[in-house]
Amino acid sequence: MQQQDLWRTAAAMPEAGAGAPAAQATIRASDLPLAALAGPAALALILRTEGASYRPVGATMVLGRDGAVAGTLSSGCIDADIAEHAKAVARAGGLRRLRYGAGSPFIDLTLPCGGGLDILVLPAPGAEVLADLRARLASREPFSLAVSDAGLSIAPDAGAELVLRVLPDPRFAVFGKGPEAVAFARMVAGAGYETVLASPDSETLAPLAGRGATVVHLPQPSAVEQVALDAFTAGVLFFHDHDWEPAIVRHLLASRAFYVGAQGSRRTAENRLARLRAAGVAEADLARLRGPIGVIPSTRDARTLAASVLAEVLAEAVVAG
Repeated sequence: MQQQDLWRTAAAMPEAGAGAPAAQATIRASDLPLAALAGPAALALILRTEGASYRPVGATMVLGRDGAVAGTLSSGCIDADIAEHAKAVARAGGLRRLRYGAGSPFIDLTLPCGGGLDILVLPAPGAEVLADLRARLASREPFSLAVSDAGLSIAPDAGAELVLRVLPDPRFAVFGKGPEAVAFARMVAGAGYETVLASPDSETLAPLAGRGATVVHLPQPSAVEQVALDAFTAGVLFFHDHDWEPAIVRHLLASRAFYVGAQGSRRTAENRLARLRAAGVAEADLARLRGPIGVIPSTRDARTLAASVLAEVLAEAVVAG
């Protein structure tokens, strides 16, 4: 069968579950990379999965008018083919329904994981909807997105086949001085997370300036208020001079940050709690404070500590999401 015949076969596949209630799924903002390309021309998103899947339902690939692609729907085994379908939709309009893996007409395109994927390919949203979506993504507030044959809609859509809950990605506010703060900020910024490194020490800030993180000089602990926090922010402290901690920890505990943790031994953590109690911090707030931090006990290396703490934070982010 020729490639264009396969395209026609896929495009003609009936909508699975037509008339059924809309499926529900949750994704992160990075699963919807609408801000990555200046001029989106078409979108391809995962409608359903069967068995193992590399990416979640709702994950989206965006095709730009210049042919650039942002986002991935597989580990690379079918992304190039999906991009070709997206180019065809960008040229001709309409939509395409694609099936990969079990039950697919594309017998030459296999999924090594052995599962199945249903993909919907649509023209990009109009300018007004696109601007609204980008603004919502930038606001770092959750929102719902309806997916139907008509495209993407913020407003409820009775014809929606899928309703996505879009959550902001985790953001990291790192406070500290020395190699542990640098190693952690480097790791999370290098992984692509929005990262703020705040420190009283210029030598700590210098390695991250202009390298994927926002750096903030803290002339005194009370300057912590310069750092924006929301319910999807993790606040992590790496201080050896623990006199800097109380004001920063109190600010973090008063915020909506989903994770608040501070470096130090068990004894240091107990002393920290005692100082905060003496300062009038409520027990309910103290219960939110992590310490010692990390999933690996008693690390002695800044990079190992960074990986250990990152694993703990991301495990908490899954629960918080």
